[in-house]
Amino acid sequence: MMVSLVICSTVPVFAQTSSSPVTVMADKSSYSDGDQMTISGTVTTQLNVPISFIIKDPSQNPVEIGQVSINPDNTYSTQVTTGGRLWSTTGTYEINVTYGSAANTAKTTFEFTSKMAGTSGNMTGTSGNQAVPEFGSTASIILAISLMSIVFYMRTRTNFKTP
Repeated sequence: MMVSLVICSTVPVFAQTSSSPVTVMADKSSYSDGDQMTISGTVTTQLNVPISFIIKDPSQNPVEIGQVSINPDNTYSTQVTTGGRLWSTTGTYEINVTYGSAANTAKTTFEFTSKMAGTSGNMTGTSGNQAVPEFGSTASIILAISLMSIVFYMRTRTNFKTP
């Protein structure tokens, strides 16, 4: 006798709407160090929470993180000064925005030209207000050994009496 088994399943189907719950855009397609960037966009509904944004470099490392409040007309806008220590790579950067949950996200990209491109992360000179220590780790080790030697010498030294 043969038994046949029939399995019925349902798969939910979600329709995509033409309007995203959140949008994001930059005022220009390319920037250089020190440029003012305006990040703006819209949301479809007010959630009474700020919108969060993250700007990532071409390697997906965050270079700027912030939040901005939503206006009563469901728009938002904020300004960011491009450049600085974290903005050291020339290339395509990404702006990711999240509004309330991971379901309400959007992203856009822009090109960034860094004046620091081509410099290594291990700079030996001074730049701006950066301080470069005079002694490295080797000098610190030598100093520690010298101090321990002096302490050891002082503890083991015999007291001499003067006549």
